[in-house]
Amino acid sequence: MKTRVHELAKKHGIKNKEFLEILKKDVGINITSHLSNLEDDQVKKIDDYFAKMNMLKVDTVEPVKNYKEKKEEKAIRKIIDEDETDENEGHSQKNNKKNKFQQPKNKKGNNVGFDEESRSEHKNKNKKKKGRRTDFVMKVAEQTPDVIEEDGIKIIKFRGEITLGNFAEKLGVNSGEIIKKLFLKGQMLTINSPITLEMAEELAGEYDALVEEEEEVELEFGEKFALEIQDKETDLIERPAVITIMGHVDHGKTSLLDAIRTTNVVSGEAGGITQKIGAYQIEKDGRKITFVDTPGHEAFTDMRARGAQVTDIAILVVAADDGVMPQTIEAISHAKVAKVPVIVAVNKIDKPEANPMKVKQELMEHGLVSVEWGGDVEFVEVSAKQKMNLDVLLDTILITADILELKANSKKRAKGVVLESRLDPKIGPIADILVQEGTLKIGDVIVAGEVQGKVKALLDDKGERVESATLSQPVEVIGFNNVPNAGDTMYVIQNEQHAKRIVEEVRKERKILETTKKTISLESLSDQLKHENLKELNLILRADSKGSVDALRDSLLKLSNDEVAVNIIQAASGAITESDIKLAETAGAIIIGYNVRPTTKAIKEAEISKVEIRTSSIIYHITEDIEKALAGMLEPEFKENYLGRIEIKKVFKVSKVGNVAGCVVVDGKVRNDANIRILRDNVVLYEGKLSSLKRFKDDAKEVVVGQECGLGVENFNDIKEGDVVEAFEMVEVKRTLK
Repeated sequence: MKTRVHELAKKHGIKNKEFLEILKKDVGINITSHLSNLEDDQVKKIDDYFAKMNMLKVDTVEPVKNYKEKKEEKAIRKIIDEDETDENEGHSQKNNKKNKFQQPKNKKGNNVGFDEESRSEHKNKNKKKKGRRTDFVMKVAEQTPDVIEEDGIKIIKFRGEITLGNFAEKLGVNSGEIIKKLFLKGQMLTINSPITLEMAEELAGEYDALVEEEEEVELEFGEKFALEIQDKETDLIERPAVITIMGHVDHGKTSLLDAIRTTNVVSGEAGGITQKIGAYQIEKDGRKITFVDTPGHEAFTDMRARGAQVTDIAILVVAADDGVMPQTIEAISHAKVAKVPVIVAVNKIDKPEANPMKVKQELMEHGLVSVEWGGDVEFVEVSAKQKMNLDVLLDTILITADILELKANSKKRAKGVVLESRLDPKIGPIADILVQEGTLKIGDVIVAGEVQGKVKALLDDKGERVESATLSQPVEVIGFNNVPNAGDTMYVIQNEQHAKRIVEEVRKERKILETTKKTISLESLSDQLKHENLKELNLILRADSKGSVDALRDSLLKLSNDEVAVNIIQAASGAITESDIKLAETAGAIIIGYNVRPTTKAIKEAEISKVEIRTSSIIYHITEDIEKALAGMLEPEFKENYLGRIEIKKVFKVSKVGNVAGCVVVDGKVRNDANIRILRDNVVLYEGKLSSLKRFKDDAKEVVVGQECGLGVENFNDIKEGDVVEAFEMVEVKRTLK
């Protein structure tokens, strides 16, 4: 457990400034702020110093609860009292329901003390109270005042952003006095100017006050609305494993799914199984296994980005006659980010050119080592076409599921995830739901994101009507008032009024989230290192060749330091694709491109997801930028602004001029004075300027999407049909005072 400097100063009865001086000069610990955290060995060193100086006898002292912790404990007690007044089913008393933000946490992330005995005592005290709870959402930040006082020291809570005038008021000082102080330091601010945490700390120190950053605890959907119910160990039962099959196109994913499904057809069923929804269940030795059929790696990762942990085990299909391919590597990366165990199905072993040994060797380079070779990944050789070894694959799945000890409670209100959704013109909104907890029944009131409803009908994976669906069962749900988003979590709610309030609150929160979405960039890296305890910088690498990929990976891995480790999630040759953007969004990664560019769709996806893409044709520039960012020294003066793309349809040779191109603008707009780069298969061939830009026979200043045009390129004559001309400009980044 880490200790703050001001807490230790208080323990030893010394003022913060004096304490910091002693640490620096006498103890040899150079710390600049009283709000800094100390490691256990540093605390011991400080305590030993004061013991030797006979200033204080060192004893093991129980930490005293601060004002914030006491207030949080009172808040949780109050909510438990109110929780008992809910007349609806008394569900919270019976199922030991978690509070909407569960047990509050103090600044160090430790649970505030509140044991079951105290809980029980307060429940009994307030059993006679009546009334309905309406405060479904409470923020932890509301539980403590903005200014508190401890042992005569004023502590100002700092949340998000604060203006100079507001801060002066909390400090109890005239705002003009603070404006004057800052002016003398060269900072011209007004009463409405926002001030940073560092500035607030410095100002507070001059008035013998403290500033403490109030952390806003982000809560999961279910916790915010008191929907998560704590399970008793006795209620947990074994549930079927949920499997996703991934791999390169044409390696037999669909064939393998079909083979497994058709070999498990119930006897007497005519015409095999018609798959009704994007998931289905089969039975092996009396045990069920659920397969989720994702249309691609992007969909798999998109659900992870939304927080939906759907898959328990990933099956990686690799063709024995083809080996590891680009999408195979992508699938491995997606499975690693999702942190799910992988079983490799080496398919097409019936082919004469099949080479399973080659597959094992290639996958070992990507971190998947066979159990036979001392690793932890099971390899199963199968043939979907000949239906060979399918039983062995299913047995391996069941053994892996046993190791994972997959359990859930089937007795409580249902919780699930939306796999797919659509609007049927006759029936209305339909959602394919995978039930993860509890039992879903006809008549249940349900919410999923911004959508609510009541279950009117349930259909299983064969299209047959059922009365209920239980653990790991895929089911088609009819009854939502609108189409929910894939990846949203579905909850059963006690009544429609509660459901309506939740949907309204979620709608508001999603709008806020869209504008305040946290992403990582090289510019923000040093700040995140300081304030978010970032320990890894996740990178996705794309380059124009395998050799370039290896060189770039080696250069970047060497940049790891004591503060942060460089973690390469994926490294491959080729253009930056939508799949890379989804992976980066889920993993909180930056995409690095060497001599390659993103596809048009990837550019748009990156803008929506706020994923940073850095590209360059010089490896040294890439490594230098990241090295400076890790050292907190990156000061970018210019930023590339993407404008648009032109596709070359026809090339004409003009005497004394060279090659000119007949083109169409496929995205954005292109100006005649813009910087341009020539792309062939998304690999950069040339960077420079246009020599001419024409609309019909006239010179044009600008062409926009959909328009035809002609162009020539300065100092570059090797343009070909199918090449893409990408236009961009370099804009100056305004520097701000920190």
